[in-house]
Amino acid sequence: MPIASAKDIILQILRAGDGEWTGKKRLFKAFYFAHLYYANCNPGLLTDWPIARMPEGPGIDKADTLIGGLTRDNCLTVELIHEGPYPEYRYRLTENGKAAPPPTAAAQEAVKQAAEFCVGKRGGDLSRLTHDHSRSWKMGKDGDILNIYIDAIPDEEYEQRAQEIERLEQLAASILEG
Repeated sequence: MPIASAKDIILQILRAGDGEWTGKKRLFKAFYFAHLYYANCNPGLLTDWPIARMPEGPGIDKADTLIGGLTRDNCLTVELIHEGPYPEYRYRLTENGKAAPPPTAAAQEAVKQAAEFCVGKRGGDLSRLTHDHSRSWKMGKDGDILNIYIDAIPDEEYEQRAQEIERLEQLAASILEG
């Protein structure tokens, strides 16, 4: 059972950015990293909102639906700006967004860690980082919903678990064959 809604986490990311957040890729990565930080310290899920494989790394599946809902609820605004000659989005909390109740302390801490990790990094740098380290992104293909929680497991432990699953599958097959 998730402890927060995806909307709560988006609003908390903006709160961590003093009421605004610049960059769609950076927002996507902060959302993804918040889930990993939460998983590293807490049982259960931060949210149940899917994270999909996108060309630029793990991203918020159906983000337009999520962000559009927050915009319709007058919790945030989205404005098109430019970073140099390139178009980019800036997300800002409205008074409604500022007044929305925050998620649990554990969720706030995970978002804080994710936001601090993303601050000062460009979206492309965060994407390259996920390309290098996200096991789920490497294993998927664009559009797949990712099991991001395998990204939070050390390589050795992941390999041990994979070998144990393979052993159990072989055992089950031999039992079924009689």
